[in-house]
Amino acid sequence: MSAAWTRESVEALGPTTDVPTVASIFGVNKDTVYAQIRRGEWTATRVLTLGRKIKIPTRDLVALLYAPEPAPSNSEAEHHCASGPHNPSSEAMAPHTQCGCRVAESAVIRPLRGA
Repeated sequence: MSAAWTRESVEALGPTTDVPTVASIFGVNKDTVYAQIRRGEWTATRVLTLGRKIKIPTRDLVALLYAPEPAPSNSEAEHHCASGPHNPSSEAMAPHTQCGCRVAESAVIRPLRGA
């Protein structure tokens, strides 16, 4: 395909595509992609090997190239309620009595073991 690859054109390829098409999408030589797959260095997508055929899931390509922008984080550690912003290191999982919220355990900062 000589035109620029769009999300729609990649999705129109079907569930999988071949290495020459993937190389065209990335704008590299197909031998480069084959070499990376052979050496186990290809990490951009999953590689499906069916006998001597190599197929690449187009869903992986779409996710890699056209992923939506991440939304701003609204974690519980940044939560602001009537009792003020949470400070995970000082509250240590204590729920707020006024708002009923609770700081996620993953947001609590703990020292490393043996430190």
